[in-house]
Amino acid sequence: MTSFVTGFIIFLISHSANIFFQNLKTILIERVGLILWKIIVSLLAILGFVLMVTHYQEAKSFSINLWSPTIPILYLSYILNFFAIWLVVSAYVPRNVIKLKLRHPMILGVKTWAFAHLLVNGDTFSIFVFGITLAWAVFSFRSARKMASMIATGQGGKYSIHASAATFFIGIMIWLYIIRAGHEYLAGIGLLITT
Repeated sequence: MTSFVTGFIIFLISHSANIFFQNLKTILIERVGLILWKIIVSLLAILGFVLMVTHYQEAKSFSINLWSPTIPILYLSYILNFFAIWLVVSAYVPRNVIKLKLRHPMILGVKTWAFAHLLVNGDTFSIFVFGITLAWAVFSFRSARKMASMIATGQGGKYSIHASAATFFIGIMIWLYIIRAGHEYLAGIGLLITT
């Protein structure tokens, strides 16, 4: 459990420079350079991720179940996760309308993903993981908006209908794969409801 929590904290810290220590980030970049800074952050993220993956089952075994989701809540989480995937995909596709209008779709996607998982995971381990992730996403989004308001920028150009449509369909395909097989392969939990 300790190893998972340590990895989880390291992983979040590696993605939190703009939230909690922007000044320190600026100083370190000036001293070591942007490339070395990115390498250090990437190594921390990888270390945290490896610790989480290798100690996930151990940490999960200490969890206590507090509630179980109803069928309507389960389906609501599926819908929310589609929007989460759509938002994350839109962060990587240039000139799509979601990215241009929302500006920070990746963070919003993580926020939606964490909230959707909180709805359907009533065990203490999941509440800890997804609750802290949701809090991180909220603070991260506030920080990103604050930084954007301090920088004078335009609207970022006109959006492309083709890019926007591609973003939507890529999101749909990833979502369908996760429901049918991906979630069971990655997390060991099947999402298809059988009667």
